[in-house]
Amino acid sequence: MFADSTRVPATAPSLPRRLPVAIALLWLVALAASSLPWLGQMTPGELFAAFWSYTEDHYPSVLVHYSWAPRVSIAVLIGCGLGLAGAVTQQILGNPLASPTTLGVEAGGQFGVTIATLFVPGLLAFSPDLAAVAGGLLAIGLVIALTWRLGFSPVTVILAGLVITFFLGAMNMAFLLLKGEWLGNLFIWGAGSLVQNNWGPFLELLPRVLILAIAMLMLMRPLALLQLGQASASALGAKVALVRGGALILVVLMSSVVVSRVGVVAFVGLAAPVLAKLLGARTLGERLLWSTITGGGLLLLADTLAHWATTLGNGSIVPTGTTTALIGGPIILMALQGIRNTHHMPGADSSPAGFMPTRKPTVLIAGILMALLVLTIAVSMAWSPGLSSWNWTPVSNWGDAWVWRGPRLLAAILAGMALGMAGTLIQRMTGNPMGSPELLGISGGAALVMVVLVLTGLDIGRGGQLVGATAGAAAALGLLILLARRHRFAGNQLLLGGLALYVFMDAGLRLVMASGGTVASRLLNWMYGSTWLVSEPEAIGLLALVLGLGALLSLVIRPLTLLPLGDSAASSLGLPVARARLLLLLMASVLTAAATVVIGPLSFVGLIAPHLARVLGQQTVGRQLVVAALAGGLLLAIADYLARVVVFPNQLPSGLLAALVGGLYFLWGLSRHGRH
Repeated sequence: MFADSTRVPATAPSLPRRLPVAIALLWLVALAASSLPWLGQMTPGELFAAFWSYTEDHYPSVLVHYSWAPRVSIAVLIGCGLGLAGAVTQQILGNPLASPTTLGVEAGGQFGVTIATLFVPGLLAFSPDLAAVAGGLLAIGLVIALTWRLGFSPVTVILAGLVITFFLGAMNMAFLLLKGEWLGNLFIWGAGSLVQNNWGPFLELLPRVLILAIAMLMLMRPLALLQLGQASASALGAKVALVRGGALILVVLMSSVVVSRVGVVAFVGLAAPVLAKLLGARTLGERLLWSTITGGGLLLLADTLAHWATTLGNGSIVPTGTTTALIGGPIILMALQGIRNTHHMPGADSSPAGFMPTRKPTVLIAGILMALLVLTIAVSMAWSPGLSSWNWTPVSNWGDAWVWRGPRLLAAILAGMALGMAGTLIQRMTGNPMGSPELLGISGGAALVMVVLVLTGLDIGRGGQLVGATAGAAAALGLLILLARRHRFAGNQLLLGGLALYVFMDAGLRLVMASGGTVASRLLNWMYGSTWLVSEPEAIGLLALVLGLGALLSLVIRPLTLLPLGDSAASSLGLPVARARLLLLLMASVLTAAATVVIGPLSFVGLIAPHLARVLGQQTVGRQLVVAALAGGLLLAIADYLARVVVFPNQLPSGLLAALVGGLYFLWGLSRHGRH
């Protein structure tokens, strides 16, 4: 008996040596890289002493004390706080992809500060924390409301959080475009900047982070019980709902306090817990401790990289949020490989929907949509606001009005038709009704190429842009399909992988926007679908492309009909599955790239239009393609008209309006899933 008891410590799990070694190496590299620019002017001892003192007659000493030291300190403080918040979030939800960023908390905090800046600036003077906390609570409340019926499954929670992030980001962008003279600096701040010129922000933030961290650690025992399951934890006396709610509020407070002072420093709260777990942190205590330490080192390293990039980029500001966002994409993909819980994933359930729309004649439905489209074109060309009042433009004057209204309207219609067809291809090919060019990263891949072209200053014309965007879109979807092969092309892995790719594009956008200038303004307008930039030759070229690809789609009706049956069944019926997938991939990529060049990367039209076709009773592939194309064209035609007249004489990008409506539609569809 005694011999057996002596073996217990030997078999108990021990902390892997690689964990402290790797984290120590991370900190060493981060500190060395941060100190390197100053080592030629000061010794390591003087640098260390600069955290509490300086030499008045030595300018580098003063600069280090008031700029470098507080920047290092606030990076470590914020990184530790977000690392701890991320670990707590993952423990609450049992979700390896949960973090304040992926749950929309940080975007909500930024949204709250933006609203307060515009409408109640006195609140910011009183306390910026209040506005940020209100926005963070709004975001997490939306996530809970949308997913509580689905049991907080990992994939669904993250999808809801990321789409809420995109939606609130679009709202922020709308305010930026309307009130750019007020919010330009706010956008740079929102990208996450840790630049400091005194110790005030650090000393103000320190007690808040410490108090919230202590409160989180006090919940460690009830949090540990959550991993036993809700029933077991309740049987052991834990009030599960109260613990989850209290811990989530602490996470919101921690994230919002950080956002209100330095902006969105994305994905530190996701990267730190994932890395700690990958390196061997097993128990809750180990994960909380090492996630906190890892977060501090990661953010210090990311901020140092941002500082170096700013220095090497001739002084153009590179926000810290950009470098941390570049960490987020790979982390999502790494964590994605370990997800096995696909329960309640929208589109993953093969059971019939709650209602099956009655089939309706395609000619009738297409005729109604065509009539509405013609009516929209007529209203758009004829009825518009003037300097004093609304005016009707006589048909005889439409030739003059065409120069200003025609090309953009035609381009919007064609982009909507392209996205409607591309969305139908993707949903049929993946078997996932929540798939779309935007959510699968195809738009993001096309947009990333456009960002690179803007950054490099290459002027290759619309034709070159279309070729480059097509290559980016094809590469994005091809990469996703490769990543999802081990999961048999399950829709959830494709969706989350696409959102991970979108992170890279978002980081590039933040980088360009932070640089300011005309390039940033042009890219911002394009990113959200400024159709007023389209010329008549470009619109006609897009017309030829969409009509040509639309005719070719008649060749893929049979493959699209057979692929949902499964690879084996499709092959047995004579379909070359690999070649069919490649053809569909290329067609979807070209359609998406053509639309993205005109309307920007995030409109959700590719998600909505195929659904409208189903609701209107078009179940077969060919009928759905036709009606989805018409529905997409109608949606963007209406969006273009409203973008032109709603805030006249100012204009909103039509893609931005479509993204706002599309984001609401996606969230509504997500909340509705599982109620039948």
